[in-house]
Amino acid sequence: MKTLALLAVLLTFASGALAQERPWQQMTDPTVSQVVAGFAAPAPEYSSQFDCGFSDTRTREAIGATLDRAKALGVQAAYIEPGRGNSPYLSAGYFTAVKMLVEEAKKRNMKLWFDDDGGYPSGFAGGKITVDRPDLRMEALAAPQRVNVTAGQQYSARVPAGTICVLAVNRDTGTAQVLDSSSGSVNWTVPAGNWEIDMPRSQFRSGPTRSANNSNGAKNNEHSLMDFLNPEADKLFAQWTFDAYKQAIGDEMGKTVLGFRGDEPAFGFNPWSPAILDEFQKRKGYDLRPYLATVAAITIGGRGGAAGPASVNLDENHRVFADYYDVWSDLFGENFFGTEGKWCAANNVEMQMHIEHEEILPQLATADGDFFKCMRSLQVPGIDTIWHQIWHDVVADFPKLASSATHLNGHPRAMCEAFAAYNPVPDIKEAGWILNHLMVLGINRIEYMGLGGQGRFYSDPGFLPLSAHVNRLSYLMGEGRPAAQVGVYIPSSSFWFNDSAADVSFRGIVHELMQHQRDLDFVDEYALSKTLKLQGGELINQSGQAYRAILIPPVDAISKAALDNLRAFAKAGGKVIFFGNAPKLVMDKNFLTATGPADISWAVLMPGSEITPQVLAAMPAPDVTTDQPTTWLKYNHRRLKNADVYFFFNEGEQPLSLKTTVQSSGTASKAELWDTVSGKITPWAGATIAGGKTTTTLPLDLPAWGTKLVVISD
Repeated sequence: MKTLALLAVLLTFASGALAQERPWQQMTDPTVSQVVAGFAAPAPEYSSQFDCGFSDTRTREAIGATLDRAKALGVQAAYIEPGRGNSPYLSAGYFTAVKMLVEEAKKRNMKLWFDDDGGYPSGFAGGKITVDRPDLRMEALAAPQRVNVTAGQQYSARVPAGTICVLAVNRDTGTAQVLDSSSGSVNWTVPAGNWEIDMPRSQFRSGPTRSANNSNGAKNNEHSLMDFLNPEADKLFAQWTFDAYKQAIGDEMGKTVLGFRGDEPAFGFNPWSPAILDEFQKRKGYDLRPYLATVAAITIGGRGGAAGPASVNLDENHRVFADYYDVWSDLFGENFFGTEGKWCAANNVEMQMHIEHEEILPQLATADGDFFKCMRSLQVPGIDTIWHQIWHDVVADFPKLASSATHLNGHPRAMCEAFAAYNPVPDIKEAGWILNHLMVLGINRIEYMGLGGQGRFYSDPGFLPLSAHVNRLSYLMGEGRPAAQVGVYIPSSSFWFNDSAADVSFRGIVHELMQHQRDLDFVDEYALSKTLKLQGGELINQSGQAYRAILIPPVDAISKAALDNLRAFAKAGGKVIFFGNAPKLVMDKNFLTATGPADISWAVLMPGSEITPQVLAAMPAPDVTTDQPTTWLKYNHRRLKNADVYFFFNEGEQPLSLKTTVQSSGTASKAELWDTVSGKITPWAGATIAGGKTTTTLPLDLPAWGTKLVVISD
């Protein structure tokens, strides 16, 4: 017993020591004095990163010159994208070049993140899935083969390859029964009535991949993505890629090499995997097979085939379709993303990832099922901004997806791949506006695309101070804990019913709240039903952040578990506000047998989906108020052990001159301006502390697109 007790103490000590060795991977609770040194000169682990094409054709001198240029611009980390070289990706020659790259980065105290594949989208192992294990390629649920039969007919046939099951479908009632085809053949006497034989099928299908090992270097269908839903494929993928890097990199894994970064794994059609039938039965409690023909015919999100239904449909077939999406998105999150996240956690590194269509949630549902399921196991959830996704004429609150996933699951950092194929190409001031937009919404790790390209803003003399601003802000806004008090339920399951109105309402509520200076997180079904813990009148997430209000936009479905937890939260004094009407379906184990509408007599119900004065009055007191209304002031609030940190951003074209009152979590005695460009800290002129030293009033003067960072401490 003494030996076991000693072992437990040693393990606890080792765990604590590990957290201290890698604070960038941990939620922290530092004091102001502890973060001052880090703010002045952020360690490279907190740095922004740049994308770097790489193969064994690049000489040591060329790699060194690229790293030196990045470091001269204040960028101390790189995301390494394998390209075509003399040695194929994942070959011995490729990893010899990797070792050289790691050596050069180590000399400069720079940090590296490696692509989790040999191109994009993630999930084809540079083509090894197609070449070595074609049976593990990605599959789709295909349209069934149909055979007309007549009453009294003896139907006998061999079952075609790829057939999942054989169904006898009664055309008069729409019901289906599964015929025995276990021998590879089916024999059935057609009863009276109007019948047909349907044979739902799977087929190998994949979106195009741009692989370093493609024969012509183009993005094409030469190499298939893998069956993301199959644990065997995910395990093999990690062995071929992550284990191979670990063997090559050795002790620098977790030191010079901080982890991996994935890119846009997705389906874009109704997926299939041999595991689905058993998993569906286990998770949903009924047989999916009788519904497969109708499930295969349903599409959502306007992608991957014919347009989805013109309006929301909650009939039996569409409820089964929602159950099918619930199951495959679970498998996607648990198996592919879970395998990568767990491998990184076990090897003291991190996994960064962004997926498809974060800015268009109904299309994301088709591609990846559910953003939060994908991100739950990852250390650094992410998004990207390309083309025109964040610009002055676009409502772009989607970066909250990544920061909210980070907050809900107890991680300190959220990333963004930024500036690929931007149109129009931003100048240095516009680039600063985009970066501040990202960071005020909670993104605190930036990846610059095309740092070595011509004609971009990186060559502008203004980039070096902008880079310093980004690095210092990234560091400080990842310390302590997030402090938004409001959670807005993201209606992911409504997208499975093709409810575009739910998306419009959700985005409208989010944007209006932020225009009223009410910061928020997106809160998903899993958090509401499982991980948020009730303490007093607050719901506490895994970052230690407390939500005092949960807002539910008009939705089609919500789980019984989530409703039960919300009811308990409201009873304890929390604020729960539903918009429009009660959710139509209350789901226990599955959507098929869901009941509804929900009883929400215990909550506040607001008509429509606008943020009216009545809605604001029903919410908790805000942590930021201004003496005059403005829709352009945005802020990001974090709490340190003895301080509150507020990052303010004027997104508008006109200067703001406001008297702004902010709340403190403890007793305040001073307000300081932390200059993100110079690293200097000075008193905030004109600040007054009152209200039992828990409120501070600041004269806040911000030029157009201007920012300020205030730290209020004891």
